[in-house]
Amino acid sequence: MNILNCFKIVPDLDMLPESGWIADEKNCIDVSYLRTIWNCFDESALAIALRLSDKMKDTAEHIGLHAFTIGGPFCDQYLKTLFALGFDSAVRVECEKDIRFRPETVSKIIAGYVRRGESYDVVMMGQQSTDGNNEKTPLLVAEYLGFRCVTQVSDVISFDKDGLVVECSTDEGVLIQTINTPCVLSVGNASLSYLRVPTLKDKLTLGKRPIIKLAPEELGVDLAEDEQQTEVTLLKMLHICKNRASEKIEGTTPSEKAEELYKLYLKKGLENI
Repeated sequence: MNILNCFKIVPDLDMLPESGWIADEKNCIDVSYLRTIWNCFDESALAIALRLSDKMKDTAEHIGLHAFTIGGPFCDQYLKTLFALGFDSAVRVECEKDIRFRPETVSKIIAGYVRRGESYDVVMMGQQSTDGNNEKTPLLVAEYLGFRCVTQVSDVISFDKDGLVVECSTDEGVLIQTINTPCVLSVGNASLSYLRVPTLKDKLTLGKRPIIKLAPEELGVDLAEDEQQTEVTLLKMLHICKNRASEKIEGTTPSEKAEELYKLYLKKGLENI
């Protein structure tokens, strides 16, 4: 079985100070000085695929792991890390344009590569990115390819002749399904959320393999033409204030403050019991 893991590298927005959330005349925020990190949902998907590959090593089913991303040269260091972790191939589609709010374009590029490349049984990715937050890409990729799509995936348990055993989170609890391939897996909140760290030996021996670099046009996508056809226009960006409502407890001594806290909150709660 071959798994294509699609991932995105995003700026670490937690490092951006409040004064930095000021958009320019083009509705862009300068994040060039921020460090980059794995998109959290994509990192979970990569970790799940690696663990599944480890599980299946002692069985007759071989798991081929393949990495795919869209972005600039800064993504290469992450692809090399995946090589060091055991991925068989790595592909980067060159794209310097801002396509955060164009999930249709991203989905067409992914689908174009899947049609062009070797046969993939599973296309796995995070349900959304931390900068775009569209939550559309996995669904659109499945639609373009004609694959079934499984959402809110929290783990992939095993794979055999009967299909892929997938664990999903639902409002009612955990749902375990056996899925026929090919399929698209949209990974949501997963318990396995961090990639392992490759050893220095693996970095030196495996991390230097060549990365396949493609242009969107090679996959049947014209970025300029696609931009004209998009129905989404970014109008403005606002920073959401995350400060919680609070109230200061008055009092000169700890006992006075404790008494005030009891009168304001605890007493009312105890009376309702």
